[in-house]
Amino acid sequence: MDILAYRIFLTIEKYRSFQKAAELYHVTPPAISHTVKELEKELGSSLFIRNKSGVLLTSFGESVLPLISEIVYKEDALQQHVSEMHGLSKGHIRLGIFNSMCHYLPALIGDFQKIYPHITFEIYQGSYEDIIDWLKTGTVDIGFLSQTINPGFSFYKIFADPLMCILRCDTPTASPDEIHLSDLKNMPFIMQRESCDADARRIMTKLNLDVHTACHVVDDMTTVEMVKNGFGFAIMPLLTMYQLKQGIKMLRIVPYEERVIGVAVRDESALSPVVSKCFSFIRTYRFPAVTDTFPA
Repeated sequence: MDILAYRIFLTIEKYRSFQKAAELYHVTPPAISHTVKELEKELGSSLFIRNKSGVLLTSFGESVLPLISEIVYKEDALQQHVSEMHGLSKGHIRLGIFNSMCHYLPALIGDFQKIYPHITFEIYQGSYEDIIDWLKTGTVDIGFLSQTINPGFSFYKIFADPLMCILRCDTPTASPDEIHLSDLKNMPFIMQRESCDADARRIMTKLNLDVHTACHVVDDMTTVEMVKNGFGFAIMPLLTMYQLKQGIKMLRIVPYEERVIGVAVRDESALSPVVSKCFSFIRTYRFPAVTDTFPA
């Protein structure tokens, strides 16, 4: 079977579009459709369903996705290993990141490419849950996660991010700088979905706080807007508050709490030389302190 067909399959699945795959591979949409039909013929079943909302995997397509991802991952590892053996520091690295980590990404990649200018990157952005799935299926080589939600990957701490209590500006508090979360028991709590705010949930459990959850939201901006409009308080990492601090009161939590951000891979012993270099580089990289980069 053709490895290119597998790559096209993964590209269509990622972008939910035959047209996007055609653009990326510099061929016509009919050529992409022909490749998919030939692959379906070889595999003996249809892979995609096309409807008004885009392109979706069939149940068969979902079942073979992790296997095809693994084949492509191994092929990339082989090619990178061969390049390394020939002294060519070339290769491609796929990173899985969550939203607030994006602030550090340009400097991190830029500094790595100063040493290895011919290594390229592909970035996948999503929730912790997405990144865990991408690591498991081989969609990404390296992922950034909170230690709280790491399911058992090889994980290395790279920095700590203080957790803050986010309140509406006119909310009365005993101190203008810090707050004991036990003081918030009677206030509604704005909860993000589990894969987004695992550390906030951890604190609630740790302190045995019985708070009323006002609403469940997904992204940081929506959370802050709900706080501004009086729907309750939130617990958020300081790093997420970059450019979102207007119109809210942000207080340090007492006792101090933080989320531990780290870098993870599925199987450290199976990394290609290029990915291994990048993984080692990230683990030893000097990230600026969050409190220096985004002072409270």
